[in-house]
Amino acid sequence: MLPFPPIERWRLPEVACELTLNAVMPAGRRGCESGVLWLGQRDALSVITAVVHPIGEGVEETSCFWSISPEAYAAVSAWARPRRLTLLAVAHIHLGAGRARMSETDRKQGLKVTDALSIIVPRGGLESDPSAWGWFVFDEGDYRELEELEQVRRIELTSTGEVEFARIDTGTQEPA
Repeated sequence: MLPFPPIERWRLPEVACELTLNAVMPAGRRGCESGVLWLGQRDALSVITAVVHPIGEGVEETSCFWSISPEAYAAVSAWARPRRLTLLAVAHIHLGAGRARMSETDRKQGLKVTDALSIIVPRGGLESDPSAWGWFVFDEGDYRELEELEQVRRIELTSTGEVEFARIDTGTQEPA
């Protein structure tokens, strides 16, 4: 038995994609990778209701990787807990101009929770079309890319839905 309910589908408001791009593009322009966390309530149909951009101590944005320390995750958890939100996905940018792929660092150091999504936005966050992003799901101990038909079936991109945005300064554990 899994400690979490399995996720069959994700409902993703388009505004979450826009908030993601707005948060990560400044780092991409500087030649660095960056990312955000997508939160919501985990269920068979999990709806993304918050985009969190951790900043500050414990967050590294470099030309080779983006990483978040356990303390930074704790700051996000402290913000999310009273809202009854859980981490559903990590969306981050890669600087390469080619097809969005997971690096070995993504696979080894990424979020390892069954059914969690890892979304790769290529070209330093300049790719605005979510269908051109890389969509990967953690399944049976590793990430696998969602095939196009599975992506269409499991990712419901919607023009409706409210999404809260928070920039969490991990040094103060407060919204920045």
